[in-house]
Amino acid sequence: MNATDIVKDINRLVSLPEVCYRLHDLLEDPRKNVSDISRLISQDADLTARLLKIANSSMYGYSGRIDSLERAISIIGTSELLVLVLATSSVMTFPKIPGEFFNMASFWRHSTYCGVVAKLLAHRCHILHPERLFIAGLLHDIGTLALCVSHPDMARKVMDTVHESGQATHVIEQIQLGFDHTDVGAELLKKWGLPEGLQAAVSGHHQPGQVKEHALDAAIIHIATSFTHIAESGEDENDLHHVDPAAWQLTGLDESVMDKVLLDAGPQFDELLSIILPSHYR
Repeated sequence: MNATDIVKDINRLVSLPEVCYRLHDLLEDPRKNVSDISRLISQDADLTARLLKIANSSMYGYSGRIDSLERAISIIGTSELLVLVLATSSVMTFPKIPGEFFNMASFWRHSTYCGVVAKLLAHRCHILHPERLFIAGLLHDIGTLALCVSHPDMARKVMDTVHESGQATHVIEQIQLGFDHTDVGAELLKKWGLPEGLQAAVSGHHQPGQVKEHALDAAIIHIATSFTHIAESGEDENDLHHVDPAAWQLTGLDESVMDKVLLDAGPQFDELLSIILPSHYR
């Protein structure tokens, strides 16, 4: 079994909304326009409401009120639209895993917070469209979720070993499975037709120094996961020794940015979590 096999199983177990596939086809059509896209998305009331809320959120920082779907699409941009739709739809679509095994609410809270931190770090790195790093952070551990859904017994064994040994999850996965959740996550995003930069950020976020292309994106997610762990655990900056030195070098950042980034992350996290996380996970 390998990451490709896991993704094949996921495709049988998880069905994204039909609008995702239709949107993908429409965006490939050179004759498309914003009105065509708006008409398609408006057929899904939940997705329409979600996109309007996101366009009006602090993620885009637009000063005026966005009250039309066409305007929201213009703010988000057609190049980022499919990525955002697929990412937020995945939160809504994955089946709920029994709570005694895996806490879905904690998973998506962690992922959302990591996304917010990644976007703030991307802004400090002067990255164009830093909100795309929010999506990378939101999906950075999607492979873990895929493993839990498709092969719960295998995933449970990994988690038990992690708790007993104290070693990192991806290390135990490599030992027991021969691949890890970053491989699965990148393969899933590839299957969904999402950009190579997003795949690289997911596949390389544990070892950004080994990423050949889109290494900056991987480095940002790497640092964002460390900051998120500290925010969740209440530990101090000493835990930053886990950060790969290559990540600091790639981003041009250092440990001094953490306090300000985490301070700014709180309000944005609360806002975006209320938009993204389904009520049945809360």
